[in-house]
Amino acid sequence: MAVPDYKLSAVLYGHSLDVRCVAKTKESCILSASRDRTAKLWHPEGVKDFINAVTYKGHKNFVSCICWLPPCEAFPDGIVVTGSNDNTILGYNLQDGSIVLTLEGHENAVCSVTPGSDSGILLSSSWDSTAKVWNVNNPHATPVTLKGHQAAVWAVVELGNGTYATASADKTIKLWKKDGSFITTLAGHTDCVRGLAVAGPDSFLSCSNDASIRLWANKGECLNTYYGHSNYIYSISIHPGLNGWATCGEDGSVRLWSAGDFVREIRLPVHSVWSVACMDNGDIVTGSSDGLVRVFTKDPARYADEATLKQFEEDVEKLAAASQQEIGGYKLSELPGPEVLLEPGKTDGQTRLVRRGTNVKCYSWNAAAGSWDEVGDVMGANPATEGKTMFQGKEYDFVFSVDIKDGAPPLKLPFNKTEDPWAAAQTFIHKHDLPQVYLDQVANFIITNAKLDSLPASSNGYFDPFTGSSRYVPGSEALAAAPPAPAADPLTGAAAYSTPAAAHQQPPPISNEKPLIPHDAYIRFDQANLTAIHDKLKEFNSKVGDGLSALTEQQLADIVKLGELNSTYNPETIALLKKTLEWPKEILFPVLDVTRLAVRNKEVNGQIFDTTYGPDFVKYLLTLLAPGNIPANQMLAMRVLVNAFSDLPGEMLVLATRESVVHCIICLTQLSANAQIAAASLLLNLSVALAQQSDAADLAECILNLLSKITDNEAYFRGLVGLGTLLAEAPNRLVIQSKIVSNTAVHNRLKRDSGDANKVAVCSRQILSLL
Repeated sequence: MAVPDYKLSAVLYGHSLDVRCVAKTKESCILSASRDRTAKLWHPEGVKDFINAVTYKGHKNFVSCICWLPPCEAFPDGIVVTGSNDNTILGYNLQDGSIVLTLEGHENAVCSVTPGSDSGILLSSSWDSTAKVWNVNNPHATPVTLKGHQAAVWAVVELGNGTYATASADKTIKLWKKDGSFITTLAGHTDCVRGLAVAGPDSFLSCSNDASIRLWANKGECLNTYYGHSNYIYSISIHPGLNGWATCGEDGSVRLWSAGDFVREIRLPVHSVWSVACMDNGDIVTGSSDGLVRVFTKDPARYADEATLKQFEEDVEKLAAASQQEIGGYKLSELPGPEVLLEPGKTDGQTRLVRRGTNVKCYSWNAAAGSWDEVGDVMGANPATEGKTMFQGKEYDFVFSVDIKDGAPPLKLPFNKTEDPWAAAQTFIHKHDLPQVYLDQVANFIITNAKLDSLPASSNGYFDPFTGSSRYVPGSEALAAAPPAPAADPLTGAAAYSTPAAAHQQPPPISNEKPLIPHDAYIRFDQANLTAIHDKLKEFNSKVGDGLSALTEQQLADIVKLGELNSTYNPETIALLKKTLEWPKEILFPVLDVTRLAVRNKEVNGQIFDTTYGPDFVKYLLTLLAPGNIPANQMLAMRVLVNAFSDLPGEMLVLATRESVVHCIICLTQLSANAQIAAASLLLNLSVALAQQSDAADLAECILNLLSKITDNEAYFRGLVGLGTLLAEAPNRLVIQSKIVSNTAVHNRLKRDSGDANKVAVCSRQILSLL
């Protein structure tokens, strides 16, 4: 049959992380589930648009699957059902998002939910190697458990003959009777079986990480095998209009099949298309790794406008070109994504190469811990540039392996011959939190191993792009100017403890401009005087109120020790830190200061920003940002939020409350230089996280608002880097361009600054080049 051309119809913005599952409801609505811990209902509006009508919240971890459960005795209007990595299943009222059902019983992540054929029957499957059959009309009854697989059960469906089929990472499909008794095992796939779909009353389909699709008779006979994808296939959906189906996967495409033949490919500008659903009107919906829901249509009346279609095609072409890049002799497009790490290794020390964006990382199987440990990045020659080595997406003349500690893997040190070896050494030391005394040793290592005949022309001082700090050049007699005296403590006077200011000296001219945007890593505030913090805590400890609230000398010392990078984790000490965070606001600032240092550590970050304490703590920090609050508390609250990005729990929580964070920053007035730098740093981290998400335009608006109020040069630079990152990577780039151009003050300053020779000028020029 002739297959019409499918084109992009709509892009649905709203999720901040991967959309792992899409499904349809009654009345042509779309459901989506995301790693951002939410699910959403998208309601059609007009000819081709959709609006986010409801956001479903309640899970404590990634939402991995979603379905519409039709009306039944307990829920006459039907419910939206989601499964999560928090091991639970939730049911929601379709219209208002209220939770009306909670099902607990799985012992690991729930990875699929789907309705059974009987009223009120819900099927679920999990990484705990089981599937379950629930009757929501009697939610307290014990579910039927389908147990027999040796690995995660990725999918479960009810077949036309009333039996159940389960698909597993153990490479098999199993058939079950409704009472849970086992019927048979179907073998044939050579890798994880990821999805199932009922093809008709007597047959069903399966898709697999082996890049194949199989058609099975309900009794277990394999009727046919189909090939078309070049990588893992994650999802399959029946398309009645084609007399066939749609599939999607790790090759960044959707493929359409009719009567068993591969008839059309839809390429997306993403590496992973996690889920596909076919709508009643023939449209195709996808959820993907860039956090977007896309709708494709064969109806020209529902095609997106020309500008959107052109941008979409350009994005697809850019990604296709990038995927041909080779790193370490491997083509990126042919390497598996991080999903492969869900499968256990076979032997201790087994390694796997995994594509993470445009990088390749190597992982080693730790049999004792039962986990894949990251070994490091894989480097290799880029055929487009002979003699160059790729490292973290950039080309270098050398990527050295530096042994710092016995028993630890070597650290990677990238270097170009045009660089100042001391500058490269200083960057290496900062990145890996090494002692400053290593500077000469690392620089001389570079000089020796790069066989430098002559050193690059000195810039008269290395500068950190975010602090502008001058460095001491060995052999030079000139010393950097002393920093200005710290500002007076507003509460106790000029001679008292004060939080360290971010250095922001003017850097030297830049002769060979390197791209400052887009920025691809979080920044944080590391400098501190723990002795001064300790002294101030001891002073304030006597002022907290009655004697019972005061801490002992040892307890205070333990709290301060949490501020050391890589400090030892002690649950009791973290509890004490939380107690001191309840001190009166007038004496709170040293507690906030040690907190912003402590959350750099993985264990502390997980305890402070866990789902029990974290949400209320972030809300408290936001109350400290309200106008009229103590300026020191405002600044330090923002620094805590900046350093929260040091690990996943803090990052997720700040991203979850980003709308409130942005609102608080917009409301800030009369900011000190340090507060300006903290606010700009927080917006920069948000820009790195959200550059490719739908929030980008709103975030850009906030940055422009801050830039118009900033007087500090370093804060202004950090704001520019955040703005440039959004402009370079946002899907709604045209909107951001318009916002910048229409902001006359910022736009004029960009043009005015671009003629100078400093980092603000470099960033200004790079932003203007994108307008």
